[in-house]
Amino acid sequence: MSLLKLRSQIFSFVSKFYFAILICVIGFGIACFWILYPIENEGLLGIGSDRDEALNIAFGELMQGRYPYFANTHLGGKITPLPGAILIASPFILLGNSAYQNLFWLGVFIVLTTIYLESYVSAIIMLIFLSVLSPAFQYEYISGGDLIANSIYVLTAIFLQMKALPSASLSAKISTSLFTGIALASRSNFLTLLPLIFILFWRASGRRLAVTLTYLSVSVLTFISIVMPFYLVLPNSFPPFFAGNKLNELNASLPFVSTGIILLTLLVSLFLSLHLVKVPTANLLRSFMICCAAVQTLPMVCGVLLMSILNQQLDFRFLSHRYGLLFLFFALWGLWPVLLAQNPSKGSAPSA
Repeated sequence: MSLLKLRSQIFSFVSKFYFAILICVIGFGIACFWILYPIENEGLLGIGSDRDEALNIAFGELMQGRYPYFANTHLGGKITPLPGAILIASPFILLGNSAYQNLFWLGVFIVLTTIYLESYVSAIIMLIFLSVLSPAFQYEYISGGDLIANSIYVLTAIFLQMKALPSASLSAKISTSLFTGIALASRSNFLTLLPLIFILFWRASGRRLAVTLTYLSVSVLTFISIVMPFYLVLPNSFPPFFAGNKLNELNASLPFVSTGIILLTLLVSLFLSLHLVKVPTANLLRSFMICCAAVQTLPMVCGVLLMSILNQQLDFRFLSHRYGLLFLFFALWGLWPVLLAQNPSKGSAPSA
């Protein structure tokens, strides 16, 4: 059986039983989290993860009027998400746990992917494909870590602002700009995407430079206003910039190598942004996603190569923290239309 025929049969089957499959996916996802999260939280499925705890503790410290980045998790880890991640997680922490945000943002991801691919079938198949084939996704999900939600809400913010810039109301443009700034203020690695985001928004606004600079400035100023008050307390050891930057682990063997990798990443981002200037409009968003995935991947590739050279053997420990999830959703949106997408059913979800 050819791959094309198999793909066609998969899309046909999912289209026919869409609602049943959707309910099964939602039910199975909630059940897995409900059963496995407490088990993993006890450290019975691995070394345990403290990403959910870090956000919970940070929010609790803020509510007590204390500086959140002095605290540590039960594993001795520092609080490494930037304040934007704490802010976005806060509604879920008020509901009981920051880990709940993954459930919400995966739902958002299905909706946005349906809009982006114009296919509700492709959206659910993408999620199933991701859930089955990515061990990193599986463990991050059952451990309640925020990398899944973090990736999705950054992607969501960029997508919504891009859609708002051409013709939306002033309030919609400002709201999406503010949301983009908050989302970028979640982890510092997303700042390397700014050259690409600038070109995307410039193209989306009809190449109107003043409009692009105005609303991107709102996003950048939002980032600064959220992060700067916390950074100034510990400018030389701010955990999200130091403890949260795994590249710093290489500095003991190769001084300042982390700075070099960051500068290289920014240079690549600038180079790819020039490529986006010439990309046909029809392929702009897909190309943007691929470029974002490449930029987010580069530091990890550099880390693996340098660790392997230093240890004189292949060393993938640099990937053990599952930070690859931060580029995975961008890569899926960029590559899916080329490799696997098929649109037998366009538009909105099927009627009952």
